[in-house]
Amino acid sequence: MGVVLVSLGLREVIERERVPYPDKERLFMVLGLLLSGRISMGKAAELLGLRIDDFWLLLYKLGVKYSILDEEEVEEELNEYEKVFKSST
Repeated sequence: MGVVLVSLGLREVIERERVPYPDKERLFMVLGLLLSGRISMGKAAELLGLRIDDFWLLLYKLGVKYSILDEEEVEEELNEYEKVFKSST
């Protein structure tokens, strides 16, 4: 019985949110999979029937911050950028 109450409460929260996607339950389930690292950005877009750029826009509208790079990769990219930028001046 507790599961049913939680599901009803969750459904109410999902329906209350102003989300520019018709199937909010599917959207939040896919977002959970994406943010937990279980699926890729491309797979998430595919599951929602969106182009990848439309999915990025939806994430932006929802205020979801997502990076395809981990912290170490971001650091490496910044270091490479600095090397290129310094060598061009």
